[in-house]
This record gives sequence, structure tokens and C-alpha cells, in this order.
Amino acid sequence: MNNHKVGDHIDDRYELKRQLGESAVCTLFEAVHRYTGRRVVMKLLRGSDGTPDETEAMLLRDAFALGRIRHPYLVELLDAGIFQSVPYVVTALLEGRSLEGLLAARGTLTPDETATVGRQIALALEALHRNGLLHGDVSPANVWIVRSPLGDEQVVLRNLQMTYEPRKAVPLEGPRRRSGSFVYQAPESTQNGRVVDPRSDLFSLGVLLFECLIGRPPKGLASERSDGEFPSLRVLRPELPGALTFAIERCLRSSTSERFSCARDLVGSLEATHIAFTPMRFLSGSSAHGLRAITPLLDAPARRPRCGPHARRRQPAAAPPAVLVEQPSGVSRRKVARAAYATPVRIIGHHGVMEGASRTSPPAACSSSRPGPWRSGWSCR
Repeated sequence: MNNHKVGDHIDDRYELKRQLGESAVCTLFEAVHRYTGRRVVMKLLRGSDGTPDETEAMLLRDAFALGRIRHPYLVELLDAGIFQSVPYVVTALLEGRSLEGLLAARGTLTPDETATVGRQIALALEALHRNGLLHGDVSPANVWIVRSPLGDEQVVLRNLQMTYEPRKAVPLEGPRRRSGSFVYQAPESTQNGRVVDPRSDLFSLGVLLFECLIGRPPKGLASERSDGEFPSLRVLRPELPGALTFAIERCLRSSTSERFSCARDLVGSLEATHIAFTPMRFLSGSSAHGLRAITPLLDAPARRPRCGPHARRRQPAAAPPAVLVEQPSGVSRRKVARAAYATPVRIIGHHGVMEGASRTSPPAACSSSRPGPWRSGWSCR
């Protein structure tokens, strides 16, 4: 039975630091790798008595499939294994802001931001579906805004409730059911016996994008209507781009045959809006603010002293004027007498080669800045 707690060590490599949450299937912990110091998220299966069952096999099977996928918009799978008969999965710890918290603070997103977020999530779903996996819980709580290694803000889809497709929907009651958010689930996922496929994830994404634009999911608005149908975005927001409205409303069709056939088609529809590549500014108000937050010393660089005839006019008024001491013409500030030196010279002409040296002797006194008399010696060959 899984009764791990904070402070336990898993496989002699991970130390559980903080419990992040739990569900009917798994418990989430923040853990630290003992040898690298990296902070990770560890998902431990709950209710395991050491006897293999369908849930344990599915967890390890999905981890094996996800380990072959590397995508910038999907949370990275780092490790998986079995410790004391309890399967576990280790993923990267995301540092940023959830879309759920962002919508709670702002209410809605702009059409440009919505199209950009939707395109990146659709690309993540395409990578999953292409490898025979479903997400199963596309909701604002599982969409995080993080910084990429280059400093740009991007979306990362986490908490993958994966399974192979196609599969039959499980009933809502029962300990083994998926823990997807009910508001964002497709109609076929709540009806026992109906097939759940990649188009179910696209329906959940359509609900998410609808909420980004309106501030409420369509199911909440549908309950206020007598016919129970979803309200039209064209009526609620007539100023929205037609291509964006078309893409979202097609994801929300009740019949799976009327939705996009795959996530790639949805990506193409969002890119047709020409606003799906807008840089996001959710973690910082602007790029300048982000730069100051990262490198505060660059906010007010030190002034470099100017040279030239205008240097005196650039001096601060509070600074005392520089005292200039006039030096007599031809007087040097040299403290040590300059040594004599000779420069070899070779001149090649039509009549032969002339070799010699130009020599100069030090001045009689160090007060003279003029070079000594030039003396040259020449030989011809």
C-alpha cells in the first residue's frame, strides 16, 4: 500500500520535499534528486498492494510511450520505475504561471493571445496523438506559461492523463475513472461505451479557448439557455476574426465527425488567422521589464567619459571646473630621458640597393618634446 510521505527517499535517488496534490489514482510530490539537486515532480500510484493490475500497467506503459516524445510544449518525462511495488513517474518541475491563475486574475485574453496559446497546445496534442496517446484532461489548470531556454514565454501542457486510443469511455462512477475536469470533457467521454479518440482532446481545447475569450466555459453559459445549446461566439464577440471563431466553434461540435479530424488541421486553421504567432507577455509586462528583472545591473549602465573638445561641456554642473595648467610650447612632461634608437632602412631602386639606418639621439634636456637631430648612414651596393 502506498503511504509515502514527505521526507521519504525513493530508489535512493529522490527525496520527497512537498506534497503537491492527490487524486483517486496518484499522489504528486515535489522531490529533489540527491545527486544532481534538480527539483522534479514525482507521481506515485496510490492504492497499490503489490499485485499488478490494469492501472499500474497503464501507468508504466504510458511512461514508456511518453519517454520517446520530446516536444517543447509537452512536460518532459525524466524517469520512471517501481519502488517497493509502487510504480512512479518523474517529470520536470514547471516554474511559471498556470493559465487557470492567469484567467482568474485577468478574466479574458485578447484574440492574439488566445490564438497563440491555442496553436501551441494543438501542436503538443499533435505530438501525443501521432504517438498513439491521448491527454484526457486539457484544462486551464494543466496549461502552464513558462520561459523557454531562450527567454521567450511559451505554453507547456502537463498532467498527462494518458491512454492509448481508441478506447471506450469509462463510467463516471468507479475508482479507476480518469480525473479530467468535467467542464472541459467531451460529451462522449462521460457516456459509457462511446469511443474516446483524439477529437475528444480537441473538444476540450475548444472549451479552453472559448473560456479565454469569454471568461466562462460554454457549458456554464449553455445551462442558462432553455435549449441547452452552446452560445455562438459570433453572437457574443462579433468583432473576433472569423477564422478564429470558426476554429473554436468547430472544436465544440457535439458530433465527433463534425470536428477537426486531427490536431494538425486545427493548427492550420489557427495559423490562418495570422495572429497565432504573437509573443506572449504573461510573466512580464514587456520585454524591457523582463530584461530588468533578469539583469538589474544593465538597467542604468555607467557613463563612459567622453574625450574631445566637447568633454568639458558634458561635465556635471556640480563638479568643480578642471584646472588647466598652460604648458610652454615645446615642453614635454617626460620624466625619464629617452634612449637613442636606430631604424634600419633599405631602399631598392633602378641603380641598386641602398642600405643604412636612421638614428636619433636623445635631447639635451627632458624639457624638449622635439626629437634629437637626425643622423643617417648609408652604403650602396
